[in-house]
Amino acid sequence: SSHTRLPSAAPRVSAGAARSRRRRRRSKMADIALKKDGGKVLMVSSIDEERSGDNILDGSVHSYWMSTGGYPQEVLIELGRPAQLSAIRLSTTYVKSVRVEGCAEDTPVNFHVFDEGDLEEKSGRLQTKDFTIHDGKMARFVKVIILSGWHDFCSVHTISAFAS
Repeated sequence: SSHTRLPSAAPRVSAGAARSRRRRRRSKMADIALKKDGGKVLMVSSIDEERSGDNILDGSVHSYWMSTGGYPQEVLIELGRPAQLSAIRLSTTYVKSVRVEGCAEDTPVNFHVFDEGDLEEKSGRLQTKDFTIHDGKMARFVKVIILSGWHDFCSVHTISAFAS
């Protein structure tokens, strides 16, 4: 009949539905990096008075911090509370390669690498990348190191941290 479903479509739909369910489940977890819940941007590696580091933790992808050029760039945040983390989510533009580190101590000195990865070039459209943190590592501070970019400058719209 003319309404025959193509067999190749079924796996894509179910895989997409599974991804959507995982996304919904993760989005219900509390973001413990938000400014309203005590999260603080302690340091950004370049200063843009119009687009300050505080924009990263306001919960909106419409505000952002922008680098002033060159790599690497760093953002250091203090979470609203120390926690065992399950994931870090970044929303950025023009970021090519990034590393995420954490520190559980009272001062942000000794960091360990949570994960690192590459983001695809999106011509200035928002990039979103989730980093899964295995074994629920404790953290009080999170450092995002942008190792390279697709452009001379990049922007960080949000850094979210989810407790396990």
